[in-house]
Amino acid sequence: MPSTSCAEPLPNNTNMAQPRSFFARGKLLLTGEYAVVQGAEALAIPTVKGQHLTYHPGDHPLLWTALEADGSTWLSGDVATESRLSLVRSCIEAALNLKGSRTWPTGSVVTEVEFERSWGWGTSSTLIALIAQWLEVDALALHFAVSKGSGYDVACALADGPIRYRRTGARAEVTPVDLSHWPMDALHFGYLGQKRDSQDAVQRYLLAPMSQEDLAQITAWTHAFETAADVERLKTLCAEHEAFLAARLGEVSPVAQRLHDAHAGGKSLGAWGGDFALVIAPEPEALHYLSSHGMGPILSWKEVCGG
Repeated sequence: MPSTSCAEPLPNNTNMAQPRSFFARGKLLLTGEYAVVQGAEALAIPTVKGQHLTYHPGDHPLLWTALEADGSTWLSGDVATESRLSLVRSCIEAALNLKGSRTWPTGSVVTEVEFERSWGWGTSSTLIALIAQWLEVDALALHFAVSKGSGYDVACALADGPIRYRRTGARAEVTPVDLSHWPMDALHFGYLGQKRDSQDAVQRYLLAPMSQEDLAQITAWTHAFETAADVERLKTLCAEHEAFLAARLGEVSPVAQRLHDAHAGGKSLGAWGGDFALVIAPEPEALHYLSSHGMGPILSWKEVCGG
């Protein structure tokens, strides 16, 4: 745990410095859930809404305040002593190690998420990306120093649009992709209402990881999704991807039956059973059915991704 008593002194003009602000986007993983941890290529999108961080320089021990989307405080305290700020503390320590610095920051930080934290859009990944920007280190390097996740979410946090992502050990390949040919008016995101811990879900998956053949199949689907240009093709790819992953995970798809009953297409996203699902529904009746059967909110592609 850091101790402010052993930190090197900051310059005397600290109090004169102006606040600095940063922004990081949320994320949604469209293909390759779970398998992306093993190196399968995945398709992901940054969300319009994200998280802000504002740093106010000062001489006092570092204080942290985290605000909800409605402006209420959900977490606050001295970073050096507050147990619930352990991720913040770990990120700062790792960032200083990456910089080769012993100067622990002082002052205060305020963060504010724009989305509901229960949605699973990346409260932690945006935090890592924000601290990386603030302390001027590589965001993915910081991610790999503090997390066992794939890192696609941190890549999304700083991306301007959809990406294809592949993890290679403690490195990653991030490729911008163009999805403007997709039928965006038919694409939606429906909240399943049960937040799941992505780290826990990944750890369970890694108890029985996929074969290289399976990973190659996931990568092939990712490329097929990227080039798909119509509703029926996307529906087919979603159904294939969902059924394949259900078999490999030994789980029942949390959305397949509901989508079938609604005459819609789509697939689960992220940690299965929680967070959001991709819904392909050209007709509003399908959305009304899903909403009346417990899915919601259901957001349009534009609401989530912009454009």
